[in-house]
Amino acid sequence: MELMVIPKGSGKYAMTDEKDRKIYTVNKKRKLIGNPITTLHDASGYVLYSMVRTASGKKPSFDITFNEAHFLDALCKSLYVDPTITFTGPGGEYMLRGKNWNDLTLTKGDEVIGSLKTEKQANGDPLYRLIVEDKKFDDFIPLFAVVADKCFNG
Repeated sequence: MELMVIPKGSGKYAMTDEKDRKIYTVNKKRKLIGNPITTLHDASGYVLYSMVRTASGKKPSFDITFNEAHFLDALCKSLYVDPTITFTGPGGEYMLRGKNWNDLTLTKGDEVIGSLKTEKQANGDPLYRLIVEDKKFDDFIPLFAVVADKCFNG
């Protein structure tokens, strides 16, 4: 599965497949108290997962929920030297890591299952190319590109 993850400004992302079909969208909604909630929607607009930033600074972290129950912890372990983001939950540990944040390898446990590559659009904004083995793909994985964008691009 290959997805293009395109930031649309103000916490919004469009996610399209190789044939330029909209597969997912990500929106941010403000809360009166606390951090904004980022939600992942399928093509029909149904909310699949929600994400909230739990720590800011040089090593931000996020809580990803499914049906309002905790599902995954996302933690930026390193931003500059061997950039690494871990995603830990009941399904195991996923990791994005590489020598620079423009070319990251996605692993589950010790197995390489995909990659996240950052490219520049014509307007200079980033575009993320998320590639995951079809049999290893799950609906929460597109949030990995959103977490990477929030960690490496603010």
